[in-house]
Amino acid sequence: MRIDSHHHFWTVGRYDMPWMVGDVLKPILKTYTQDNLRPYVEKHEIDRTVLVQTISSVPETQWFLQLAEQTDFIGGVVGWVDLTDPGVGDTIDEINGPRLVGIRHQVHDEEDVNWLLREDVQRGIAAVGHRGLVYDLLLKPPHLAPSLKTVRALDSVSFVIDHIAKPAITSGGGGGTTRARLVLVLTA
Repeated sequence: MRIDSHHHFWTVGRYDMPWMVGDVLKPILKTYTQDNLRPYVEKHEIDRTVLVQTISSVPETQWFLQLAEQTDFIGGVVGWVDLTDPGVGDTIDEINGPRLVGIRHQVHDEEDVNWLLREDVQRGIAAVGHRGLVYDLLLKPPHLAPSLKTVRALDSVSFVIDHIAKPAITSGGGGGTTRARLVLVLTA
């Protein structure tokens, strides 16, 4: 089975996308839906895809789950819930269904580089794992050390590193060191 394990959809104007700013992102500031992806899925004989959240929004997650039910090639959704909410488990239970495969939070947008190590966040990630879901780590290189501690502390949870932790490849910064630290996270 061939799986595209990570893609996004968005409809401009449906939700506020605070990350979609600046000239560098103008080329992608347009609506992307299953109709845009379908020709590539068919051409490359992809059996299933995983649709991944783009904003911190339970309603977006619910929308993606509806799209997954309506779209033959979307096999799973990685959604969002507030990991710091004491009722995070209840929220997951409310939205959980056959197509929810994981949860993700934009860790790299948090001011505190150690955000993942907070007790409430760790409790939230544990709730994700307790429900058999994967936790996607959306990071940058400064978050790798706290991520490794989190993976080691929550060894019953399955983790995925998104976008290879966004190393600074275009500027040439951090190349070798970043890759070396990434290997540690992946093999932990």
